[in-house]
Amino acid sequence: MPPSKSALARIHIARKELVITEDAYRDMLRLNFRVESAKELTERQALELIGMFQAKGWEPKVSAKPRKNPNYISIKPGPAAKQQKKVLALWHALGYDMAKLHARVKKQFGIDRFEWLENGQALHILITDLEHRLENRGAKKK
Repeated sequence: MPPSKSALARIHIARKELVITEDAYRDMLRLNFRVESAKELTERQALELIGMFQAKGWEPKVSAKPRKNPNYISIKPGPAAKQQKKVLALWHALGYDMAKLHARVKKQFGIDRFEWLENGQALHILITDLEHRLENRGAKKK
């Protein structure tokens, strides 16, 4: 299996940051792996080459920007926070897709995103419905 694009990118970044000449790099490939190009390596060999670069002092940079989880909804502190957290817990317990929570809130209450729903009465309606759904699901399993 050929190396991933990610592994090839790390190899070329490491080579550049370690200031390894083209000739020295090609010699490493020939002597250690009997190939002329990093594209000819297997994934395991590519990782081994990256390990060799790390042994020479190269450290891959960690991305400062965390990847966003599409299923994560941030609740801001406030009077509605407790009810919002309960809705999220019930929604999760039912195994529903978090993206669909936004669609439900939009359709039922006219608010584009769940975290913007701060009306206590609307949240109570949502909680009551989700609790009934959870109870009914439990009754069906018995």
